[in-house]
Amino acid sequence: MYPIPKNETLVETKTCRHCAVSFPITDKDLEFYEKVSPVFNGQKYQIPAPTLCPDCRQQRRLSFRNERKLYKRKCDATGRDIISIYSPDKSFKVYHQDFWWSDKWDAMEYGRDFDFGRSFFEQFRELMGEVPHMSISIDNSVNSDYSNFILNSKNCYLVYGAGNCEDMIYADFVINCKQSMDCSHTNDCISCYEAINCDECFGCSYSINCSNCTDCIGCSDCT
Repeated sequence: MYPIPKNETLVETKTCRHCAVSFPITDKDLEFYEKVSPVFNGQKYQIPAPTLCPDCRQQRRLSFRNERKLYKRKCDATGRDIISIYSPDKSFKVYHQDFWWSDKWDAMEYGRDFDFGRSFFEQFRELMGEVPHMSISIDNSVNSDYSNFILNSKNCYLVYGAGNCEDMIYADFVINCKQSMDCSHTNDCISCYEAINCDECFGCSYSINCSNCTDCIGCSDCT
């Protein structure tokens, strides 16, 4: 059973239809769903209480996110070989990012009216299956084809969520970093290895939560 947050009152205990774990529904939960329930043409469409536990809901949300797994497949617009976050066995229509951003197709063609007599998720699934998806997101970067969500970077390989980086390999969420490997959540670092959540470090290895450090090894919470 998940704990009930302070200042909240238990209204109902449910069993997750996916993992069978018990989880609470509180008064604050119902207030939130009441607040965000949409109104169309003067009629309010009440969002029901969840049938999945918090962990299963989180897994479902994260299933829409993928920046670290890359696949080779064909562009559905041009037929060229591309790198994509969508594997070739997926039914989605995938365009190379250059074509996706171009004026060679009209996104307005996929507009449709919402049918209030059918499930939102059923209609959303149909729309996702027809609207073209961008294969990958690499902007103003050089020699960094095997990366994703990077901007103004050069010579990056398997780097995800980066900006203004150069000569990086195996890293994620890095900004203004150079000549580093296996780093995560680092900013303004140079020549670092296995640096996590570090800022303005040089030549540091196996370090975490450090800032303004030079030539440090195996350090934590150092400044």
